[in-house]
Amino acid sequence: MRIFETLKPADKKISNYVSYYYLDIATETDYSNEYICYPHYNNTVSLYKSHEVSFDDSHSQIHFKSGLKPIEIFTPLRENTLKVTQIGPVHKIGIVFEPFGINHFISSSTGVNQRSSSPEFTLFDQAFLNDLFTDNDFSKIVNKLDQYLISIFSEVQNPYLSKAINLLHESTDELNIDELAETKLGISRKHLNRIFKKYMGTTAQKYKSIVRFRQLMNHKLQQNNNDNLSSLSHQAHYTDQSHFIKACKQLTGLTPSQFFKDGKIVGSEDTFWKFIR
Repeated sequence: MRIFETLKPADKKISNYVSYYYLDIATETDYSNEYICYPHYNNTVSLYKSHEVSFDDSHSQIHFKSGLKPIEIFTPLRENTLKVTQIGPVHKIGIVFEPFGINHFISSSTGVNQRSSSPEFTLFDQAFLNDLFTDNDFSKIVNKLDQYLISIFSEVQNPYLSKAINLLHESTDELNIDELAETKLGISRKHLNRIFKKYMGTTAQKYKSIVRFRQLMNHKLQQNNNDNLSSLSHQAHYTDQSHFIKACKQLTGLTPSQFFKDGKIVGSEDTFWKFIR
C-alpha cells in the first residue's frame, strides 16, 4: 500500500503559520524509493515512526528499523537540491511551515538559522509522538498536531521581516533588494540581510530568487498552464527567458525543459519531487 496525502490545518490560527501537513506511507517490506527535492522557501519538520536517518547537506537516507522511537528532523529553507533515499516501509508525517512560521513554535529566540538539520532538533515531546503514530485517521492526526502547536505557540514579532516577506511574495513588479530595504522598509540592505540570516537562514536576495522560482513553477504545474516559457518568465518578473533558464540551472542543475519533464507534483499542494527510482 502506498499513500501520500496532504491536508491543511483545521485550526484557523495555526493555518497562519503552517502551510500544510502531509502523510507519506508505504507498507511493503521490500519498498525502496529515491527522489530529489528542489529549493523551497518553507521550513519542514519530518516525523518518522520507526526509522534510522543519516544525512548531509545534499543527501538524506531513511532506513526502516522495527522497534525504534519516533524521531523528528528539521529541514530548513532549501537553497539547493536534496536527494532522499527511503529503504523499507515508510511511515512519515510532514509539517510544512509558512515562511517565518516555525519561529513562533521554537523555544529559542536565536532564530531558525541556529538550528541544524539533525535528529537533535526537538519541537514535539516523545509522549506526543508516540501517541500521534497510533492514529491512522489523517484528519485526527491533523487535529492533534493543531492542538499541540497551539499549546507551544509563542508569537515572535519582527515587522521588518513580515513586511519584507509579504512584499517579495505579493509584488506584481520587479522589486530589487536595495529598494525593498531602503524605500519600502526604511532600513539598510545590511540590516535586512542580518534579519533574514537570523530568522530565515539565508540572504534576502537568495530568498527572493527561491520565491520567484517557486512561483513560476507553481504557476506552470498546479494550474496546468500552457503559456510558453517566455511568457511565464515575465509573469514571474524574470527579465527574459534566458534569465529564468540561468536561474533554473543554478537552483536545480537542470534546464527548465528537463525540470518540468522529470518532476512531479505529489499530493494536492506544492510538494514537487523528481523520482529517481
